[in-house]
Amino acid sequence: MPAFTPVHLGKWEPLFTDLVDGESSALTEEGTWMLGDKSGLVCVFEDSEALYVEASTNIAKTLQCYIKGGTECEFRTMMGVLEMGASHKNAAQRAKSGPLAKRISRRVEKFRYRVVPAPVKSLSQLANAFNVVADTRYAGPSAMANRALDALPN
Repeated sequence: MPAFTPVHLGKWEPLFTDLVDGESSALTEEGTWMLGDKSGLVCVFEDSEALYVEASTNIAKTLQCYIKGGTECEFRTMMGVLEMGASHKNAAQRAKSGPLAKRISRRVEKFRYRVVPAPVKSLSQLANAFNVVADTRYAGPSAMANRALDALPN
């Protein structure tokens, strides 16, 4: 697998650098109260490792979904599958409520996040590219390859 670097992003490299190297905030209700319904990119970190990059049309709602659950959230689903052993078949439902959701919520409290504004028409493409370059734990190429191998029938 080729090693992608921020240089591969071309003119988007400064935005990527700002997203992954900028000052982060706690991923808690107290750390997200000031956010409004603006669009942009959200990056979640554990220590200094990027876990996930997502395009968001409403940053405040996206972060509240990460924190509280209650609605289907890809970030929480991926966490349930990759870190807590949930089945791909029912992980989305279990990550919304119940014991698995509580475990995920406790884990999320230890994370940090960073947001940057980005052009709305390019949000999804930028998030995908940033996940590849950062090789995030939940959506990067290594994570995708591991999921593909794990999904092979016995």
